[in-house]
Amino acid sequence: MWKKQHLLAMALCAGALSTLGMGCELIASVDRSRIPGDEEVLDDGCSDKTKNNEETDVDCGGSICPKCDAAKACTAATDCASGFCADAVCCDKACDAECDACTAALKASGDDGECGPSKAETECGEPTCSEGVATSRGTCDGENEECGPGEEKACEEFACNEATDACFTECMEDTHCAKCHECADGACVLAAAGAEGLGCDEGQACDAAGECKPANGVECDAESECATGLCVDGVCCDTACDTACMACNVKDLEGTCSNVPLGTEDGADCSEANVCDGKGACKLAAGEDCTTNEQCASDKCAPVVFTCGEIPMP
Repeated sequence: MWKKQHLLAMALCAGALSTLGMGCELIASVDRSRIPGDEEVLDDGCSDKTKNNEETDVDCGGSICPKCDAAKACTAATDCASGFCADAVCCDKACDAECDACTAALKASGDDGECGPSKAETECGEPTCSEGVATSRGTCDGENEECGPGEEKACEEFACNEATDACFTECMEDTHCAKCHECADGACVLAAAGAEGLGCDEGQACDAAGECKPANGVECDAESECATGLCVDGVCCDTACDTACMACNVKDLEGTCSNVPLGTEDGADCSEANVCDGKGACKLAAGEDCTTNEQCASDKCAPVVFTCGEIPMP
């Protein structure tokens, strides 16, 4: 009503006599913002049927417009009236299991905005690799929300690459290879029997089949117990060590076939009159008859009496 009266007054002033100019000037100076019903309408863009500004869908979403209904586009849960945003649409629930989805394109059946099982054969989960076995991503079955197990593949001679959760396919160092394998020209090859390290614990070594067994010097009762397959003088040994005056249990040299110390008897390998010369041979003991120095363990055949001299003390 006030707006109409203001316009009428302006019209009357336009044709009035100059003597009324003062009054018309007064009417023209009225603050239109004070007239009820004449306020300017602010346009926030939330009803123009256009996706603009911060909206995530037409006239909804973002920090200004109303929240979006189900199936409308979203970037965050705060864009949605349901409080759930999944697969870039407002969803009826969280829909955050390994094998569920909220768009028709990703589901086995159903409309956008309704959470349901993902399509069959959809990949899920992450690949893993540990203890020489690589497992690929799993797949959905189209009926359940759980991710099915992935395919397992043995790395064989290679090790797992932790950076890619897959098997190495070529090597640059021994750690890229499986236990008891060595890197040679980019390929992993089986290590020789008795090789230490290469994935074996302390006191163990690799056998000829790529497994860890007791290393040389460890006490044993049978050859099958040892990485080298050789149990000599009660310890795992590096060689067969089966010649006279050689042993694998020499003090401080256990596990390595070594010369029996000078003057030591070697059981059945030397006769009763012989002892070891410290160089891996049986020779005559002190006091035994001789003709040359080389016959004696002491390397001395006394002249005149022609007997071997005493063996010097160590």
